[in-house]
Parts: sequence; structure tokens; C-alpha cells
Amino acid sequence: MRLELRASRAVPVVLCLFAIFPICLIAFAPLVGKVIGVVLTALLIALAIVLGKRKLIIDERGVTAKGVFGVKRVDWDEVDHYTYWSMDQQMMYAGSGQGALGALIIIGIVALVRAFRKDPNKGNRRFAQGQLKLIAKTGTKLPIDNRYNKVADALDLVFNELHPRLRAGTPDFAPFALGDTELRHAKKGAIGLADIQHIGAGGMSITIKKSGKRLSWVSVRMKKIKNVLLFIELLAERGLVIKANAEVFMPPTVLDKLRAAASRQAALPQARVVARD
Repeated sequence: MRLELRASRAVPVVLCLFAIFPICLIAFAPLVGKVIGVVLTALLIALAIVLGKRKLIIDERGVTAKGVFGVKRVDWDEVDHYTYWSMDQQMMYAGSGQGALGALIIIGIVALVRAFRKDPNKGNRRFAQGQLKLIAKTGTKLPIDNRYNKVADALDLVFNELHPRLRAGTPDFAPFALGDTELRHAKKGAIGLADIQHIGAGGMSITIKKSGKRLSWVSVRMKKIKNVLLFIELLAERGLVIKANAEVFMPPTVLDKLRAAASRQAALPQARVVARD
């Protein structure tokens, strides 16, 4: 098993475009400006070349990142936990200075597009924005994100390697703790698994909805939950419904558990109110 990803071209291309501005200094500025222009142009081009040489290598032992500041290596057995977040690119734009009206328009368009999709889970296989960060027992942190081409292939492989290993031990889901019959949050206390209506994954957050309540019981940023996709996977195995409603990228192993949980829930007979004489 070996997967090698090269650096995305997006950042180097942007840096080369920025190099146009100091070139203007070289052409039209006095001597001091020309010198500054030459230095800035050289620095930007050099940085673009260095960033373009980044690589991510995944093999049977672990993950290696060859970057600007050297090489980082994290073996599978050295991983203490991971953090992860993912979201729809349109939703990110909606929350980044568009204003209330602009955000509502974008959210409405995204919702309309999703409504016409035949497979609502198809979006969960597109990695638009986000980051997986491996944290080793030594404290080494290795990020995996869109700085690499075809990063979705790497994410699938890493989750496939990590989850069985984490399951073999005692995985940490802080700030949550998952028991046999209840879920506990560090600040909110405990809630019975049977009292959970559904769990939403979207907008970079995990939201837990209690049955019979309008407001969520708790909402936590995805990247603040250790081993968050394994956490979601185990909750789905317990029969809880998880709604990945904002196109959170998930590997097939997790998606299969979510679909199975949703199917079991749909197959349950609906409760009826029977009037007694």
C-alpha cells in the first residue's frame, strides 16, 4: 500500500500572480523601488517553487509530509488522536462576510440544489473545505487538506487505517464520553441515547437534538471533538440517526453506517395515539 500526492497548484499560481505587482516596481519605480521589486519577485517565485514541491506519502507504516520546513512523519501506531472538520464551500462563503441577506440567498440556493439531487449523500463524497490533523503521542501534528491534489483519496485511506486501530484501544471523544446507554458532555452533563432524536453534522459543527425539544441539547465545533468521525460512526452503530446535512466529507465506511442507521430508523413502526373509552 502506497499513495503519493503532489502539491496543489492553486497556491503557487496565486503567488506567481502576486509577483506581477513587484515587476511593475521594477519597470516604473526609481532605483530603490527596482531593487525592492527584484527582491520581492524573487522571493515570491522561490516560495511558489518550494510550495509546489510539497508531497504527502501514505504507506503501510504511516504518513509522511514533505513540506517547506522539512519532513514530518507520523506512524499509525503513534497516533494519539485526530481532529477533523469539513464543510460545503458555498456555506463557508455564506458565513464569511456576505451579510445577512447575502448569506440567506446563498443558503437558499444551496438548499435548492440539494433538493433536486437524487442521492442526498453524494455531496458527502466531495471534499470542498476542511482539514484532517493527525496528533501523535509525541505532540507532532500533521495536517492533511487541500494543499495536496486528490486529497479525498488520502482521507479515505487514512480513516480506513486509523479507525480500526483506535477501536482496538479506548478512543477519546473529548469533550464527549460515550457509554453503553448514555452520552456525556463535559459541560452539559449526560443524555440517554434513547432520548436523542438525531445528530446533525454540518456547518463545521456537531449538533445533538433531544427528542421533544426545539433547541439543540448541545452544539460543538467538529474540530473540537477528538476522533470526530469515529465518534459519529459509533453513534450510528448504536442506531442513532446522523444527518450530514452540509456536505461534510465522509469516507465510505462511515457513510455506510449512517445509511444503515437511517434505514433501521425508517423501518421502525410509527407510534400512534389510541383513544381509550
